Amino acid sequence: MKDPYIQENGVLTNRLGITDYKDLNKAEKDIGFVKLIDIGETFKQQYNAEYLKSIHKHIFEDIFDWAGEFRTVPVYKTEVVIPGISLEYSAPKNIEKDLNVVLAELNDVNWSGKNIDEITAKFTGELAKIWRVHPFRDGNTRTTLAFAENYSREHGFPMDIGILLDHLTRLVTPKGDIVRYSIRDKFVLAALDEKDYPEPEHLQALIKQSILAGIKKEKAKQAKLLDIENDQDISTENSSEKDEPER
Repeated sequence: MKDPYIQENGVLTNRLGITDYKDLNKAEKDIGFVKLIDIGETFKQQYNAEYLKSIHKHIFEDIFDWAGEFRTVPVYKTEVVIPGISLEYSAPKNIEKDLNVVLAELNDVNWSGKNIDEITAKFTGELAKIWRVHPFRDGNTRTTLAFAENYSREHGFPMDIGILLDHLTRLVTPKGDIVRYSIRDKFVLAALDEKDYPEPEHLQALIKQSILAGIKKEKAKQAKLLDIENDQDISTENSSEKDEPER
């Protein structure tokens, strides 16, 4: 089947007129990063398939005409961490159905009473299932991270998305040796079928680091707001004392 999303040279068709893979990859990262930074202020709605579409459109609408639309072709990507093969992603006709199943499962989770390790393990597993559907022709990892950042904040364990974005790119030496695997590589290992011996611990460690940092930031933010409120109260009290008439 001819892939309608790519140019003759294999580069994704885009609104920027870019024909070089590296240039397009850089543009995606630069534009997508800005869009991801304000994602938390942009969307407040139900965590369903339409929500994923709206996130993808927000991040990639300046790059792809098909931003926010589910892919219509199968996806095969040879992975570095499982050399020579690809994960089996959802068939185009099953994307919405598969997403509805995994999102319903996520939305049914009761997070209260869980400790940080339990939250991290469960959340990592659910995110890997969402990512494994791979609903879009490109941009699935960033869309999943944006979804995760908003969902986690609303459910009481905010994430520091900056930590996750720092791992978008695989670090490689000039000789080609991998120094650090990307977060996409970690999603691949976490999303493997049970028969293929998945390794969710790599993604789980990064998710936990992000949640701990996010909780720390939120506490610092709340403490700062409390200090401001206290200062305002003291200022009001002092003003009242000065305004009190002499007797």
